[in-house]
Amino acid sequence: MSMRIPAPAAQLVEVRLANVLDRDRFGERWMTWPLAASPGGFWELDVDMLGLDDGTYEYEFIVDGDTSSPIADPFAREITRFGGYRGVLHVVDGEEAWPEFDWSDELPADVTLPANNRIVIYEMPLRWMDGDLSRQVGLGTFDKAIFEHLDRLAKSGINCIELLPVQDSPDTLNWGYGTRFFFAPDFDMGAPVDLKLFIKRCHQRGIRVILDVVMNHARDCPLARLAGQRYFITKNDGESGERGEDYGGTMFRYRDRVDGQHWARLFHFDMASFWIEEYHVDGFRIDEFKGINNWDFIQEFRDNAWETFSSVFPERPFIVIAEDSWSRTVAVRDDQANPGGRKVVDAIWNFSYRDELRRLLLNEMHTTYGQPARRERIAGMISGQRRWDDWSKRFDGGFGDLAQSIIYVTSHDVEKDGERRFMNHVLSSLLLYHGLGDGGFAQVREIAESLQRNSAPVPEMVRNLYRNALARVRSAYALLTTSVGVPMLLAGEEFADIHDTNHYDWQLKMSDPVDWNRREHTGHRQTAAAVSDLFWLRGGHPALQRNEVEFLHFHPTIDDNDGTRVFVYCRTAGTTPGSGGQVVVVANCGGQDFPVYEIPWPWVGGCVERGRAATDAAGWQRSAAGRVALALPAFAVRVFETF
Repeated sequence: MSMRIPAPAAQLVEVRLANVLDRDRFGERWMTWPLAASPGGFWELDVDMLGLDDGTYEYEFIVDGDTSSPIADPFAREITRFGGYRGVLHVVDGEEAWPEFDWSDELPADVTLPANNRIVIYEMPLRWMDGDLSRQVGLGTFDKAIFEHLDRLAKSGINCIELLPVQDSPDTLNWGYGTRFFFAPDFDMGAPVDLKLFIKRCHQRGIRVILDVVMNHARDCPLARLAGQRYFITKNDGESGERGEDYGGTMFRYRDRVDGQHWARLFHFDMASFWIEEYHVDGFRIDEFKGINNWDFIQEFRDNAWETFSSVFPERPFIVIAEDSWSRTVAVRDDQANPGGRKVVDAIWNFSYRDELRRLLLNEMHTTYGQPARRERIAGMISGQRRWDDWSKRFDGGFGDLAQSIIYVTSHDVEKDGERRFMNHVLSSLLLYHGLGDGGFAQVREIAESLQRNSAPVPEMVRNLYRNALARVRSAYALLTTSVGVPMLLAGEEFADIHDTNHYDWQLKMSDPVDWNRREHTGHRQTAAAVSDLFWLRGGHPALQRNEVEFLHFHPTIDDNDGTRVFVYCRTAGTTPGSGGQVVVVANCGGQDFPVYEIPWPWVGGCVERGRAATDAAGWQRSAAGRVALALPAFAVRVFETF
């Protein structure tokens, strides 16, 4: 096999390598060979012609004789670290040979991977998959994710994991949003075989794996030294003014050709194909879509990724998701505004859904005269057909299919008050409203720890507010899993985890691993069970895998400033409300407590309530023909499956 790297300005490129077993004489046993110049500014060497003994070697490149500043292989599939990072190659029978990995049992006969309209996405910062909380820093690895979490996640109804960046980056404690080696797993997380086993174990449990990829910028990538102008822009470059932040890295060049080619585009096309073919990933989430600001490139990226995936796994589902903080829904539609009139990506993050859901569950969805009514905003949020823009106070775009919209309550972006973990968001608001403190993360943590460890007395009112907040977390997931969209959650949200460090600090927020012990405490355990039941409902019920939704009831005063915030909707599965096989949601998103609330009920068959927490009122009875009366506590959302 050949080594091949770009170095268009170099006069001489050499590779030096040594057997890793020679570390006891490190630096003394380098073997050096020159690479041959090839067209297009590349340099190549056929490793199989070197006559190397069998073994594992570390290697690096020397450009123009500068032995004091070697350069690692930007295309390395595996890396090692000892006085610097280097690529790794394996030699068997004198030829380069990568360790074989057995994928033959990847999908058991009774397991199929869920289609895009069935997935429940679990955002997994791998650093947080460490169960040891003797320190406040996550050091999760692939093997810890496999052996400490996968079975529990599968049992909870999670059927898709989005791995926050696992390609190697200079970050050790942070999440890795600044990739260094795009073809190698992060050295601190595990070896290639570890990540492959993680993905195989996920697939064996019917869980898809989506890779979060950072293509806006890179950090310490060897390409910058080898062929920087080809792949990256500078702050003085014309493209720089059209782009977003570089986040401490160097931004890729996507607009202009250099030496007749879009080198950065080709690099990322190859990257996507590699992770599909070698690691069997089931999709990509594109970080900083807005900052990349090149829809031609992203559309090409999607097309190339789909072509590769379809050729290798023609029977499996695949998806490309964009994180567009401007929520431009046109990107997912075949629209003349897009290059070639075609969609750019398969789905985007629906930031508006998060914001509207939070406003709704804190009774902060306010409207004024001349603006769309509250019921219109609720219907737009639940159906996905209209996206609310809170800056312009109007609807702007919408989604034509549920698989185009990634909806969530909380993502890994938790810095601002409106983005923080939902338990913090609700409890903080309740504490402030009742004048019981500042509602900051430190107070919330202190209350949680006091309740869980009985370390200090907690006033009964604060206990009640804590229970109220937990119930509202469950209500949020009742709405999330029954809305028209693909539900997504951040690790720990399934049991209402809280911030243990200052989430306002972008570095500390990444060093605040999930407190896995918290899920075992009263209240959190019941919340986890209720939310798990909703995940199973979302992944398994046909009505929730279709786009149809019909609103059966809005309280007559729902649009008034002090009105009652009760509404009822049905995921109809395309049939008339009253049929079996439907999902009915009864929501009270206001502070009034209704021991009895009467609603239309055209169903004559049976029903079962799903996702009911132990503290929920269970009252439900037929009050008259076509109507039922049920208990509806403040901010409660009840979900029924009809037969």
